[in-house]
Amino acid sequence: MKYLSVFISILFSFFILEIYSRLIIDNGMNYEFEMMKYAKYMKVISNNKKIGIEHKKNVEKELMGVQVKLDVNGFRILNNSKEKKKILMIGDSMTFGWGAKKPFANRLNELIDDHHVINAGIGNTNTIMQIENFFKNYKSLYKYEVIVLNFYINDFERVTIQKPHILEKHSYFYTFFFNKMTNLLIRFKLKDNWQNFYKDTFLDGSFKDETLQEIIELKKYCDNKNINFIIHNIPELRNLKNYGFTEQTKIIENFAKENDITFLNSKNALSKFKEEELWVSKKDPHANDKAHDIISQYLLDKIN
Repeated sequence: MKYLSVFISILFSFFILEIYSRLIIDNGMNYEFEMMKYAKYMKVISNNKKIGIEHKKNVEKELMGVQVKLDVNGFRILNNSKEKKKILMIGDSMTFGWGAKKPFANRLNELIDDHHVINAGIGNTNTIMQIENFFKNYKSLYKYEVIVLNFYINDFERVTIQKPHILEKHSYFYTFFFNKMTNLLIRFKLKDNWQNFYKDTFLDGSFKDETLQEIIELKKYCDNKNINFIIHNIPELRNLKNYGFTEQTKIIENFAKENDITFLNSKNALSKFKEEELWVSKKDPHANDKAHDIISQYLLDKIN
């Protein structure tokens, strides 16, 4: 009876904290909660382990204060014209446009009259997952004139996809508590901070080589189909003035040059602005609409 009372007390406390998290803490701009919603309502675990994550089709949800729609192919929706030539943008959440009303792919679509720019970015994916997704799901959809692989600093990360347990999928309080504990571990140096984590992904030699080989396969495909292939580096936005990942960026830049791949780096355009002006929020350094507009103008000049 004693243990039952303790169990009921814990359960009741958790219920109260869950209600508090949903009604008070969740203001529609909490990064962890919004990412949980993104995973729950807009993503699905792929049957192909190399792809890992795919977007759901024909869904709509407000995330990070922005209404997000996915079309019949899982692309972030924009007006499509079958007659126009296609530019395909693949990448992670920076390409998808997390927290932005108009990601750079969508903005670029408005700026280039005779082309249709497709936003195929999916959050929490690495380069291998993105390219495998192209070969399985996107390759035969259209005849592409340009394919842009948008590379971000964590795209050499080994991403392990596991089906979320019930608390990870549904509990706001669990998500909030888990995030606070993670931040506490980082603060006391019991877990890597984001700078060290990003740099460490470049030290995994075998996975880095596997990723670069995957890029070569995409390059070969583009050459065979007479498609212009571009690697576009999107910088980490938290310290552009004293950038901490120049050495890591050089790895992908030199690889592109060695393999005759056009390399673009929008850091050149973004570093002219104050970092804080480019973030979705102080706690979320994803690119905001201003940053996406800068990137789109940079790509417009280079692609033209």
